[in-house]
Amino acid sequence: AVLLSWTKGFSASGCVGEDVVQLLRQAAQRKQHSGLKVVAVVNDTVGTMMSCGYDDPKCEIALIVGTGTNACYMEEMRNVGTVDGQQGRMCINMEWGAFGDNGCLDDIFTDFDRMVDEKTINPGKQ
Repeated sequence: AVLLSWTKGFSASGCVGEDVVQLLRQAAQRKQHSGLKVVAVVNDTVGTMMSCGYDDPKCEIALIVGTGTNACYMEEMRNVGTVDGQQGRMCINMEWGAFGDNGCLDDIFTDFDRMVDEKTINPGKQ
């Protein structure tokens, strides 16, 4: 899990371009938390669904509405055309927070959209 860039106002030096799992392991070792075992890296949306699923195994969707928005849901593998296999299910993380970053929505932006975007901490993103 290599950190490509910080978003939503977060920042820490020496992390961009680095393996965050290795950084977490090193930090845990410094703090003498030897029982820590990193088995997956997930974002807030997937983590939200997983935590709900702990109490209710029927939970199959998560929605984040905060500094940004995102959603994820469980899908049947037979409906996921980008991976091999027909059996089981997969979590589909929408990652819609970057939708439009490539300019595909520019034609429908209003003056208000442009004004809000210019005032954010990450103009042109999210």
